[in-house]
Amino acid sequence: MEGDDEDLALIPRSVRDRLDRVGIKLHLHEWERLDLAERRTLLEQACDSPDEIRKYRSFLVRVVAQRTGREPDKLSP
Repeated sequence: MEGDDEDLALIPRSVRDRLDRVGIKLHLHEWERLDLAERRTLLEQACDSPDEIRKYRSFLVRVVAQRTGREPDKLSP
């Protein structure tokens, strides 16, 4: 399991793909403020259907705001 934790020190490619899908720019310093359970949720949570995308975006915005005091940046169109 320790190796898995180390893999979450940086934002995994699959999470970056989901961030693009939900239109959020997550900076490394924001990712680092999330706890391991939140990082795992972002790695494992489905993000394909419109409802899943909405739930993923909502969770992401909420946890980043809780940890950093501000919402994450949105990707420019």
